Amino acid sequence: MLLGLMQAVLLAFVIKHVLGITVNNPAMLYFACCLVSLSFISIIQFCLVHLGDAGKFVALLLLILQLTSCAGTFPVETTPTFFQKLYPLMPMTYSVQLFKEAISGTWNSIATKAVIVLASVMIVFTLITMFLSAYRDRQKIKKALNTATDTITA
Repeated sequence: MLLGLMQAVLLAFVIKHVLGITVNNPAMLYFACCLVSLSFISIIQFCLVHLGDAGKFVALLLLILQLTSCAGTFPVETTPTFFQKLYPLMPMTYSVQLFKEAISGTWNSIATKAVIVLASVMIVFTLITMFLSAYRDRQKIKKALNTATDTITA
């Protein structure tokens, strides 16, 4: 997550200073980059840790679905119905909204909702990863103890 935060800060710096995009609320841009980074890292970490190699495919599939349904380039109304239905379910939708609000310099109900959704995604996926990892580790320890006990008694 630390690496993700460093990348987020670098991205915000590049957006503002290298690309020269006028950002009316730079602090909000840095915050948005960090929040979005942590949210997506938590999703990808869950996929990789608990789904193994299939998690790489799931993460890539999720990326493709988000890119096509987040209305970042074209209005969502111009996309097929399938993507319009995905639109409110995808975290990237809220990332795009938050970036737009940071660039325009407004903090309104759209930005607040985006922050709540992205923070919730981050918290939920981090907690699920932690609990499933703890459960898996507990099962491994239990199995090792049973094996050791069986070896001693034999």
